[in-house]
Amino acid sequence: MAGLIGKNLGRYEIRETLGEGGMATVYKAYDTRLEREVALKVIRREAFLPEEMEMLLKRFEREAKLLGRLSHPNIVGVIDYGEHEGLPYLVMVYVSGGTLKQLLGKPIHWKRAVELILPVARALEYVHEHNIINRDVKPSNILMTEKGQPMLSDFGLVKLFGEKSGGETNVSLTSSGAGLGTPDYMAPEQWTGEATAQSDLYSLGVVLYEMITGHRPYTADTPAGVLVKQATEPLPLPKNYISDLPENVEAVILKVLAKRPEDRYPSVESFADELNNLLTGREVTATAIKTEQLREMMTGKMKRPAAQETVVVQKRGFPLLWLGLALIAILALAGGFLAFSRSGIFAPPLTATETSLPAATFTMLPLTATLPPTVLPTSLPTDTPIPTATGIPAEITDWKNVPMRYIPAGEFTMGSDDTGDINSRPESAVFVEAFYIDKYEVTNEMYTVCSYAIECRKPLEGGSRTRPSYFDNAVFANYPVLFVDWKMAKAYCEWRGARLPTESEWEKAARGTDARLYPWGDGKPDCDIANVSGCIEDTSAVDQFPNGVSIYGVYGLAGNVWEWTNSLFDFYPYDPDDGREDPKAFGERVARGGSWHPFGGGNVRSDSRLSLDPAYAGAYVGFRCASDQPKLVP
Repeated sequence: MAGLIGKNLGRYEIRETLGEGGMATVYKAYDTRLEREVALKVIRREAFLPEEMEMLLKRFEREAKLLGRLSHPNIVGVIDYGEHEGLPYLVMVYVSGGTLKQLLGKPIHWKRAVELILPVARALEYVHEHNIINRDVKPSNILMTEKGQPMLSDFGLVKLFGEKSGGETNVSLTSSGAGLGTPDYMAPEQWTGEATAQSDLYSLGVVLYEMITGHRPYTADTPAGVLVKQATEPLPLPKNYISDLPENVEAVILKVLAKRPEDRYPSVESFADELNNLLTGREVTATAIKTEQLREMMTGKMKRPAAQETVVVQKRGFPLLWLGLALIAILALAGGFLAFSRSGIFAPPLTATETSLPAATFTMLPLTATLPPTVLPTSLPTDTPIPTATGIPAEITDWKNVPMRYIPAGEFTMGSDDTGDINSRPESAVFVEAFYIDKYEVTNEMYTVCSYAIECRKPLEGGSRTRPSYFDNAVFANYPVLFVDWKMAKAYCEWRGARLPTESEWEKAARGTDARLYPWGDGKPDCDIANVSGCIEDTSAVDQFPNGVSIYGVYGLAGNVWEWTNSLFDFYPYDPDDGREDPKAFGERVARGGSWHPFGGGNVRSDSRLSLDPAYAGAYVGFRCASDQPKLVP
């Protein structure tokens, strides 16, 4: 493709080659219309079979438009696309400071390395939120501005080709292994084509490892050689290269480079938060396990009692698994190809904690059973008795010691025609399957446990409306957590093996089957039954109003704080199958229940709805979790 130098692709004048890979060549070009320099990435025709080019061009246009919508200060923006004599190309912002790769070759002080990698992690977090998997994170794809700011580039382009969508067939790459990624930076699972957000996280960890130590974890003369080493050799400890590296820094690196995805950080977001903890001198969650134990676990040399050794090896067993895959890869590469499946820019979207959870073991308890001691609240008021099916407990305690109340299956009236809120009309009959919902709003103490377990970010502010010290103050441990946005609430519930309730579940828990206006009935609220406007003028303890519980024994469904639900805001009648319950969809989410403040209109009726940007986090909104089958202590 050197023949393109000096030619024009539309309004772009090709001036010089910046780089070349297995699938595309990148040129420095000049935009004659806007009179500026740009980077032009031209797809190599020879990388694809001729009969696939027509489909490729159609998909290229569609995906280029999606990539062009991305906007982040640390992402190299796509500003145009086109086609020249059957060759598709992308036009990107030109970044003139070289690449991160040019800064490597010797160790970089860990603080400087973390400062450089943190913006890239935030950019990758943004890309994942848009359901795009990079699959080729490496130093040469991290560009540097003139002022030394890192910019993530080439996101999504590898996965753009090869995804099976609708009736389309997979695009075949004629260059052997062209769609896999760069071997030295690939996660173990990526060798089989199973690229996910966790694969990007691993690759970013390799980049950080190389920056700090001056070495890549695994290198070999061939891709198969890298795979064999990765499968059979323990991770070389960073301290082998940098003897004075702080233990917490090494612990973070070891965790992000765990061979099994489930042993890594649950998301790039949580990894970025951990990097920020390193820079600010706060304790990192990776050091919750003693560093020596973490070293042993991450390097595959975990010491265990001899009696358990056989069982553990059978359970983990990844060296033998990956060794087998390595042999398959060697045979495939020797034949000139490496088959892989499930390629494509849009893999199933992942959330902050979307890893496989073990199936919940639901233990039926009699209503008189002695439950394990709960973390919260410290005192339990007398519950409103409710009828339940034989053998189904009205209340259980999940594996995180959080009490949950049973809501039976059945039809109820959702919404109301007798209200001034047009968003609650029309009322209609809605059927809800049986589920459990938290007895209380999630408290500061409940949420703190998750924040120490990596999956949850700390609240965006530590105070409340009138209390400068709130979240970390033991006085308010039993009060609802605040300054948590929708995504943070969702992550907490998933950490517990639960989820946010749907809007219909929340309303049934509050209204019962008799269409009551408030959880306690039709009587108007006052300061004896709920924390509403004009009472306490800030949040109250979650168990403070026993006279205001719903018929199912659920506290705080009116007043105190609005509560996030899973549901996208949409008009009634409610239809759970119209996309409003899709947790991956974009749009405003519904909060229910009102708060102690007139925020949102001051209405605390059980049918009141509030539409909020999912990024909202404030002093008037909290949440609780729900589950079809709560995860219990074995």
